[in-house]
Amino acid sequence: MNKSNILIVDDDLVNLLVLEKMLKNQDLNITKAGSGIEALELIEKTNFALILLDAQMPELNGFETAKKIRSSKKHRDLPIIILSAVSKTKEFILKGYEAGAVDYLLKPIDQFLLMSKVNVFCELHKQKELLEGKNSELNKLNVKLHEEISKQEKIKQKLLFQAIRDPLTGLFNRRYLEESLEREISKAKRQKIPLGLIMLDADHFKDFNDVYGHIAGDIVLKHLSTLLVKNSRKEDIACRFGGEEFVLVLPGTDEIVARKRAEDLRLIVETGKPIRHGKKELPNITISLGIALLPEHGKTAIGLVTAADQALYQAKREGRNRVVVASTGKK
Repeated sequence: MNKSNILIVDDDLVNLLVLEKMLKNQDLNITKAGSGIEALELIEKTNFALILLDAQMPELNGFETAKKIRSSKKHRDLPIIILSAVSKTKEFILKGYEAGAVDYLLKPIDQFLLMSKVNVFCELHKQKELLEGKNSELNKLNVKLHEEISKQEKIKQKLLFQAIRDPLTGLFNRRYLEESLEREISKAKRQKIPLGLIMLDADHFKDFNDVYGHIAGDIVLKHLSTLLVKNSRKEDIACRFGGEEFVLVLPGTDEIVARKRAEDLRLIVETGKPIRHGKKELPNITISLGIALLPEHGKTAIGLVTAADQALYQAKREGRNRVVVASTGKK
């Protein structure tokens, strides 16, 4: 470990040299100052373990210097030993402690006593620096740990997103639909509330891809996904079922509301602004929609999806760009 730095302050050069000689055999770096003002300047440049401070000095005496050192947040814990030959009274000694000194030595200085006190404070300073170093290392490790936890959490969230989201549209995928629909059905049965399901499909999408290309087709699918999310409630579950097919789960929704929601979506798509692909405008597409309701058209997830799918294809057979409710055949 590096040598400890101590500062001895006295306006008498002889006194400085005597103190330096007393401490020369110690493992110390000794700095001398001839005034309190010089001492205040030096402590800003060097990390001292201890200050030996003469009480009687012109301009700024030892007590005033100690008070100024103690008033600084940076140096308020810096140990100061007051050295004095003027008074041995209790009041004078207390004045040193009140100024912020940790100890008080009377001149002539006893070398053995001086060395003992210096060694104690230097050892305390070394232990303090060691502890600060350990704390710094621990803080760095904590920062790295939190960074790694954050990194792992981001990876976890990314993997979770990939597991339940469609990579093209960002909607929930078919796997998530199967899990969430079972949950919503159980909830609807338990709470005795309705549940609607809409399956929709982009009309003539294969022909569209053949004419305008798959990149344009992907743009259309993203556009449909955006409209689906924009026109969904917080409790709704919007999913890409596969290809150009989408599913919207509507908790707490009966046939009247489900039909209106489906018709609103159909009109929004049909009458929407043209979709841009680069500098070109793509022709508007239309969608066909099939509706299934719990428990009228199915009591399980498979039953509801199958019923909605059949209603969707009935809408296709009847000319597309329309809404059909499962099994009843009502338009």
